[in-house]
Amino acid sequence: MAVAAGVAAASIVTLGPVTAASAAPTVCEPGYKHATWTDLSQGWVITHAKQINIPADGTGTHTKSATYRHTVSSGREVTAGASYSASWVISSMDANVSGTLTRAGEKTKETSESVTVNFNKPGTYVVFAGVKKASGYYKAKTCNSNGTGWTRKGYGKARSWNVQTEGAVKCTEKPKKGTAKRAAKAYC
Repeated sequence: MAVAAGVAAASIVTLGPVTAASAAPTVCEPGYKHATWTDLSQGWVITHAKQINIPADGTGTHTKSATYRHTVSSGREVTAGASYSASWVISSMDANVSGTLTRAGEKTKETSESVTVNFNKPGTYVVFAGVKKASGYYKAKTCNSNGTGWTRKGYGKARSWNVQTEGAVKCTEKPKKGTAKRAAKAYC
């Protein structure tokens, strides 16, 4: 009897440390959301453009109407898994690009826009307005309530914009690659 009691006591003492040793380590702050971004890019999108001809006697400052061409909206698409709010996704993307992105749900104007330009030489021009669009793919996840792992994994694509510009480009110009003028030349 004394032997059996001794064995039972030893078993109880052994179980305590095994349970404590098997507790999972804390790997993240409970409830913390994290996103990893890939293929994050920025480029000019011309939202309004119109080709005009400036005659020799028509140089000087003029206000011209640029016709609506393209909408850029700020939001996200969910590919698979958990759905994260568009506002949170855009905020996360904002931390990874230069310039402050437009809030989720906003879009560029869909009406004609007035552009004032000083035309110093005659020729064919495109007056334009545009934005610098940011887009990329995200993988998001949330830390569980114990801080021991990640849950609510979701995947998707997001887009927004941060810089607005307007101006004119002469159709015979050769603007630098990656500029708004270069993008506007598509309307020459």
